[in-house]
Amino acid sequence: MASQETPNYRLSRWAGTDRILVEEFNDNWDKIDTALKGNADGVAALQTALASCGNCQIGISTYTGTGSRGEEHPTVITFPRMPTVFFVRGRGTFFAAQGGASEGSLIVYDSGSAKIQDALLSWSGNQLSIVSSNNAKYQLNTDNSLYWVLALYQMD
Repeated sequence: MASQETPNYRLSRWAGTDRILVEEFNDNWDKIDTALKGNADGVAALQTALASCGNCQIGISTYTGTGSRGEEHPTVITFPRMPTVFFVRGRGTFFAAQGGASEGSLIVYDSGSAKIQDALLSWSGNQLSIVSSNNAKYQLNTDNSLYWVLALYQMD
């Protein structure tokens, strides 16, 4: 008869002097079978839940601003395909818009205050152009500022 048990599933463990009983082996296999079945059922339930959570893909990219601005020097972001929605975050700026939209919302932080304004966008396929005549910050192109782009894509 086994003199020890495992801590998690309470499977029989034998010392060198223990008498081995077939019933204990069978009990161990039943416990293992039950645990494996529970795990498999849990994985199946998670897969079902995951399938109903939505159908989007996330894309992340970065670029570094050059400081240029205006019609002759637009900020251009190329996406692998048209995003459903996207966000751009840089030093002192946050931008959000829908893919293909003609405008988005820009938040600019200056001297402890925030200014919110609409920014005009133009698209050519999956390529976005942003232009501002104010300054490069409003065009998401501050010199040497790292910008993060987070895009959500609809999956078919």
